[in-house]
Amino acid sequence: MSVRSIMFTTLLAGLTFTGGSLFVQDTDKSYYIQNDTLVVAKVKGTNQFLAYSKTVGKWNTLTFPDGVTAVPILGNRTCAFQLDGKAINEIVAVDNKGNWCTSKLPAATQKCVPIISDNVAVCVVDGKAYAFSGELGKWDSVAASVAPQLSKDTAMIVAQDSIAVFSAATGKWAVAKTSK
Repeated sequence: MSVRSIMFTTLLAGLTFTGGSLFVQDTDKSYYIQNDTLVVAKVKGTNQFLAYSKTVGKWNTLTFPDGVTAVPILGNRTCAFQLDGKAINEIVAVDNKGNWCTSKLPAATQKCVPIISDNVAVCVVDGKAYAFSGELGKWDSVAASVAPQLSKDTAMIVAQDSIAVFSAATGKWAVAKTSK
């Protein structure tokens, strides 16, 4: 085995890849993940997470309900949570100021898997796309008949008769009909 392979194997032994997020894992230390603006940490033995804003300089806390497994997924400037459980009633993200932002779902679901870019996260649940602006800390939703496409600061849904665009700058979907 080469020195390079040994170093890589050693590095991987210190990290755990979970649901698209890279956590630092050491039994004597805390689990955390970070991006350009945030540090997100899990409180050991609980379903509680901490979010720290590098620009604001403070920690905020959120505890997920029992029976819900939460995994943070990071973009460069935001964080959304992959959620699994019997009754998920809201989706959760953290804006780039470290604030926890939730959006109630009209009906409980069992899974929410966000896709994420630098400053936008989108969860599609029951035919609706819930988009989050990490810049503004706002959620908005729109009907989704096809999967969204993400760029750095936008999400788009290009359907047969319309185009919907979500902007991190506005925190809203804008829909244009493309047929009569």
